[in-house]
Order: sequence, then structure tokens, then C-alpha cells
Amino acid sequence: MDLDRLDQRIIMALEDDGRRPYREIARDLGVAEATVRSRVQRLVQSGWIRITAVGDPLKLGVPVTAITLIRTRAGRSQEAAEALTALPNVRFVGSSFGSADLIIQTLHPSIDALHEFVSERLPNEVPGIETTETFQLARVHKSSWDWRAWFEQQSGNGSDAGGASGA
Repeated sequence: MDLDRLDQRIIMALEDDGRRPYREIARDLGVAEATVRSRVQRLVQSGWIRITAVGDPLKLGVPVTAITLIRTRAGRSQEAAEALTALPNVRFVGSSFGSADLIIQTLHPSIDALHEFVSERLPNEVPGIETTETFQLARVHKSSWDWRAWFEQQSGNGSDAGGASGA
């Protein structure tokens, strides 16, 4: 499936308010409401987008948020990533190039809980971990899901965002 300009415009219309009526989006984009409805359904079913609430954990009262860089033993990165995705306090898991094989973001009720997670749970519940380096977030300066800026940058460079892998 390719992401065309209309898909991009629908995503941009939903990024500020995922509950926005399709009728309003269709009117603003000059297309039929049924077109918007079917496009959104296709984008969701294909996994390109997910309509959800995004909150700032620090503002929502989560006392400790951390980023952990994880190095795994050779050939164990995928297995470790799958185990990490099953942990309820892990909110982001990404594979990486460089000094870390995986990068995770985690939420904790206290510094003690963060320490227990890094020193006990990770080594005991996630296979293949070699080393970790953890950073506690003190403040979030930017957490953006602004697709408008990305799409505009891509079209300004003459690139085709339609061939991008995932949204």
C-alpha cells in the first residue's frame, strides 16, 4: 500500500483531534465523507496509523520516566525486543544502530522501582541482555506526532513519502 497525498492530508487532519468527524474532514479536503471513512479504515487496518490518546507521562503524574539503552548478545536482539514489548511498564521499544541494539522508554512509580526494573527484572525476564545504560528523564521538551511537518519536508525535498516503511 502506498501513502498518497490524500492519505497524508487525512492523517494531518486527525493528528490534532482523532475524534474529528469524517464529515468535517471531507468538507475541508473537498472529498466525499465515504472516501475519508474508507481511507481511515484502510490506514488503520493496514497498521499505518492508530487513533489513540497520547499523554505526557510526567504531566500525567508518572513520577519516574526513563530511557534505557540495551546491548544484546549477537543474534538475540529480536528475542529481547519481543520480551520487552510484553512488559506493561515499557511504553516504547525500538531497534537501533550504534552503541545500543535496543532503546526502550519505561514508566515507574519510584526510583526504587526503576532500580529494581533495571537491576533485577531486565536481566531475569529479557533474554540476551549484555549491558544497559539508563537515563531518567527530568523534563520532556518535545514529544511530537506532527506529521504535517514531516510530510511537508518530504514533499519539499522531492521525496515520495508513499514509499516510506510505516507511519
